[in-house]
Amino acid sequence: MEAETSLGSNHMTRLRGAAVGPRGVLFVSLLAAFLFRASPTGQVPAAEHQLKAAFVSKFPQFTEWPESTLSRRQQIELCVAIPNPFGRALRELTEGERLGSRPLVVRTVDSPQELESCQLLFLPAGPPSERKILLDGARTLPILTVSDAPTFIEEGGMVALRMLDGRVRFEINVNAARQVGLRLSSQLLQLALSVRSGTA
Repeated sequence: MEAETSLGSNHMTRLRGAAVGPRGVLFVSLLAAFLFRASPTGQVPAAEHQLKAAFVSKFPQFTEWPESTLSRRQQIELCVAIPNPFGRALRELTEGERLGSRPLVVRTVDSPQELESCQLLFLPAGPPSERKILLDGARTLPILTVSDAPTFIEEGGMVALRMLDGRVRFEINVNAARQVGLRLSSQLLQLALSVRSGTA
């Protein structure tokens, strides 16, 4: 199924609605996202970023953080390193959404000092040296790290997004997640292109 170059408000609404509800519904909705393909026109990068934002918006629903971490939080923070590749897409997808009683909020970060309240950190693709400071800062914190960088798993990241045949897939470094006390749903692991111990 071909996705429109611009996903549009109706498609955004469907994706946003799929991000809540029982985990069985979440599993189906995330699996269905594999059916969407980026358009082969010159607008592919924008479409890819919107599709990747849809996946990032769902990952918190499949992640369990240490109770001691969330007990002090009134919201779930999805942090995106500058430059933010998603534009407004991720904010639109998470607007009004909650994880349990906590609302999902999106903010940008540019230094390790800003990471302490993050539950998820997305690091854009680029030279590894540009990610290293923030990834090193998140390495000992209960933060789900996500990127679309090709070498992210080898760098010690937890979830690496891939574009294969115009579809979004992902690899998981489950060892890195476990080392900071995160538990990833078995449903998410089943959907992964590969589950690796990686380097943490």
